[in-house]
Amino acid sequence: MRVVVGLFRLFLVVLALVGNRAIWRDGDVEGLVYFTNLTGFLVVAVFAWAGVASLLRRAQPPVWAKGVVTLAASITGLVAWLVLAPEDPDAPAVFLGLTDGQIEHQVVPVAVAVDFLLLDEHRRMRVRDAAVWMAFPVLYFGFVLLRGQLSPGSEYPYGFVDLDALGWGGLGLNLVVYGGAFYVLGLVVVGLDRLLPTLVEPVGTASRQARPAGEGGVRG
Repeated sequence: MRVVVGLFRLFLVVLALVGNRAIWRDGDVEGLVYFTNLTGFLVVAVFAWAGVASLLRRAQPPVWAKGVVTLAASITGLVAWLVLAPEDPDAPAVFLGLTDGQIEHQVVPVAVAVDFLLLDEHRRMRVRDAAVWMAFPVLYFGFVLLRGQLSPGSEYPYGFVDLDALGWGGLGLNLVVYGGAFYVLGLVVVGLDRLLPTLVEPVGTASRQARPAGEGGVRG
């Protein structure tokens, strides 16, 4: 089973690399302004580690790393579904009959969620972890705003962080609304982790850290 899990995780790395190929292959560094692409590289890093660890029976990535990538991929999928405009219906297939949008906004987020739900060891996360994971979207928002201020005329990657169109008041409101929603999403991830049964070790769980006796409940 661990071989199947390891290959699944490494295949997810391949998908994420395909989705980001314009950046690493063609040198399109402007693509790094998109949260989706940064999440793709995060998936590559974490799941390459997890995949190799599964195959070699080594320690899995720390729980904070899996938490961050699970939250980021969930944000990517939900924002694409609920906020962004649909992909051009004439978009070409680039890999296994899938378009770029399908890979980045649907397949990768769903695969990351499946890995978290079915293949990860559970009951390791704490309520306060959700706040730690928020460092990634917060740093991203800071990067987008700094880029916009230092490079006037640059297009903002998403309408809901477009300072020129929204003004500071509208932007601030969006940051509160979206930031709050992302934090709640992180709490949902923690809640699922606390509810799901501890994994029966199909992948090798050398990453599990010892907890003091009696530390089994949800902590803040």
